Amino acid sequence: MELTHAMPVYLTALSIGLLGSAHCIGMCGGITSALSLSLQGKSRWQTAVLMLAYHLGRIGSYTLAGFILGSLGWYLGDLSREVHMALRGFAGIMLIAMGLYISGWWRGLMRLEQLGGRLWKHIQPAASRLLPIRNLPNALALGSLWGWLPCGMVYSTLVWSATQGNALQSALLMCLFGLGTLPAVFLTGLFARQLTSLIQAAATRNIAGVLMILFGFWAIPGPHQKWVMSLLAMGSHSM
Repeated sequence: MELTHAMPVYLTALSIGLLGSAHCIGMCGGITSALSLSLQGKSRWQTAVLMLAYHLGRIGSYTLAGFILGSLGWYLGDLSREVHMALRGFAGIMLIAMGLYISGWWRGLMRLEQLGGRLWKHIQPAASRLLPIRNLPNALALGSLWGWLPCGMVYSTLVWSATQGNALQSALLMCLFGLGTLPAVFLTGLFARQLTSLIQAAATRNIAGVLMILFGFWAIPGPHQKWVMSLLAMGSHSM
């Protein structure tokens, strides 16, 4: 995929991560705050470095998951054009569901998180044994395990990234998605009280949810995509 054509998709992956930050803080904010407390006694610089390593491990897990599911998506999408279009439509529906979930208007994605919880039961004991964080390898390993924490937003983005027709492209999109979540979640670990109230405000969540729903409609193939893009452009200029 040429860079000029891929750029909107890359920006979308980053934007999904940024817009989903309110949900990320709800899911991971308690974890990152607890990690920060476990690092008491270390300097602010040491805490920041270890927390960053933890989040890089988490993003690495998203990237790996993107590659795995992207390989499956590439195989299924290569079967026929109809299958590929159906996958893209399903991915758009998942993003719309994520927008409804972030805003709190519909909680259907919690069922997906419950299914992911079955895998998490086998991973959580290993992750817990890595606490407290002691060094960089320890922080990276802990993050790579916590990256598999059941999360409807991650699942929705995974499905969307898997429809891109290339495993490496899917992995890159999941990496960019993870980087999009990084600012809010990372800073929450350092300034939890100040940022959590702002990002989790009802107005913030509603705006993020509406934009996510628009992304979902844009992802569904059809002539409506130009109209959605014009709305997203208007929203970006007004923010």
